[in-house]
Amino acid sequence: MEKVHYLFALLLVLCLVSSCDFFRRMAGRPDSAWIQEKKERIELSQRLRDSLDRARRDSVLRAEKAAADSLKAVDSLSKAGKIRKASVVRSIPSSWLNARWGLVVGAFSSDSNAKKLAAKYEAAGYATRIFQTRRGLNILIVAPCNNIAEAVKALEETKQLPFASKEAWLIVNE
Repeated sequence: MEKVHYLFALLLVLCLVSSCDFFRRMAGRPDSAWIQEKKERIELSQRLRDSLDRARRDSVLRAEKAAADSLKAVDSLSKAGKIRKASVVRSIPSSWLNARWGLVVGAFSSDSNAKKLAAKYEAAGYATRIFQTRRGLNILIVAPCNNIAEAVKALEETKQLPFASKEAWLIVNE
């Protein structure tokens, strides 16, 4: 009987001294450290998911804003007569254009005048291309690009150049 008292006392001391984690580990159950680690992993996973969702929403909003800005730019430039379709401009066949958008900065009867102005634009960092129409007119197209935002930016930037024509306009290859 005395052994039972000692065993009971020892068991009581073990219960008071050790935590439930001891018995959980003995039973193969998760202890508080494992539960805390799991909770932190879940929270980290949730923060990552929230961050990705936020980034995705921001990306969609930026894309929608860019599309709206592009439509607004096209609309305002069309009203101002600063955009023409290549299919409408008979002297510039759409097959000549190697990009969707281009900035027409001049039309010259003299090939040398077109080359002089092209050299100035190239020195300013713009890509240029000269086309000769069937009627002998040399058309200078600057800053070919596939994005309306880039085309509008090129139009605005070229207006600041001292040699730039105020009558520059955008051509779209549709």
